[in-house]
Amino acid sequence: MSSHRLILYHKHPSSGRTLFLRLDETVCQFDGISPSSRVVESYVGGNQVKDDLSDLLADAEQRLGMSSGTLEIDREFNVSIDDENTPIQVYLARFTAIDPPQEQLAEQAGKFIAMTEARRLPPTELELLRLAYTAIMED
Repeated sequence: MSSHRLILYHKHPSSGRTLFLRLDETVCQFDGISPSSRVVESYVGGNQVKDDLSDLLADAEQRLGMSSGTLEIDREFNVSIDDENTPIQVYLARFTAIDPPQEQLAEQAGKFIAMTEARRLPPTELELLRLAYTAIMED
């Protein structure tokens, strides 16, 4: 299991409507997290992401069948979780297109959801979305 996860989102440039990608019943791409996981530390605001995550983004774009440059890391979001005694870093990345690629990702059973549609997700994923939404709205 990878020690990194991405929460992928789209924020419309004019309306500000924010949607999160749910794929395989999780918003933590690509391996999900266990229901017993918990947030250990969260850093929101400022330049929190110092690492070069270009390989992580390239892998995500490839897995989604998207072209290079489709995703961009939000450098103001970095969360550490403990997932069954395995530390995992969770990062936030946004789709750069004007509209979310809904049709393309529907082929992989991906769906863009609003916060109000996330109620059935596990508690840790809900906490991660709350933190992500806070970071996105402060941007």
